[in-house]
Amino acid sequence: MPRRGFTLIELLIVIAIILILIAIALPNFLEAQIRARVTKAKAEIRSLGIAMEAYKLDWKFYPPYSFPNYTRRGRVTAGLTYLTSPNAYITSLPEDPFPPNLDQEGNEITGPPYTYTLDGFEHGRRELGIPLHPHDCLLPGCGHLVAWCLYSVGPDTPKAEAAPHHNATPLFNDGFPVSSYAPTNGTKSQGDLMRYGGDNRWMGVVAPNIIARREQFESLPKPGQAVDGVVYVKRFPPHLQQ
Repeated sequence: MPRRGFTLIELLIVIAIILILIAIALPNFLEAQIRARVTKAKAEIRSLGIAMEAYKLDWKFYPPYSFPNYTRRGRVTAGLTYLTSPNAYITSLPEDPFPPNLDQEGNEITGPPYTYTLDGFEHGRRELGIPLHPHDCLLPGCGHLVAWCLYSVGPDTPKAEAAPHHNATPLFNDGFPVSSYAPTNGTKSQGDLMRYGGDNRWMGVVAPNIIARREQFESLPKPGQAVDGVVYVKRFPPHLQQ
């Protein structure tokens, strides 16, 4: 008895059913991927924040600024590398799952690895009254953070809500609000994945583009920094605090 194969109509029906299932399942799969990357980024930023606090216990201040393309920078602008050597406060720097296309200076970022951005308010070593140590740098403008914000641009990449080259910093008031990521309008909603730490007295000051000195603090204007529609002065947003 001859074997009967599928007819063309039957094959087309099966293909149509498969395409319908793919159309239904693919968006959910992509959404799940984004949610997993957000969870990963939040956990890694928190781990970096804990390592920052451990570093401060030993050195009395935090590392300097850190740009995401840290492997192509000197230690003056790759502060998170201070957390890995010579003392390992964290075994290695995690890779940001939402890499930006520009660094804090507005330069294009090309090729991995890239980690999270570390921004903040810095003191020079002399202003802190701390002697020279193995991590110190003697270059002009090289300071150590006293207040910090770790962040990733989040799922709306490469748009950053807290990067200086977008005229909005997470700590210093410059007339621009900062938004943190919340998936209320979908997983690709705007805002950065952020976490604050350090001395919250510097939150919301109008920061001069120089290394700060202790005696300057009280004289600096403090209009506050808007984060998620709320103005913060001398305190960090509770939902974003280390």
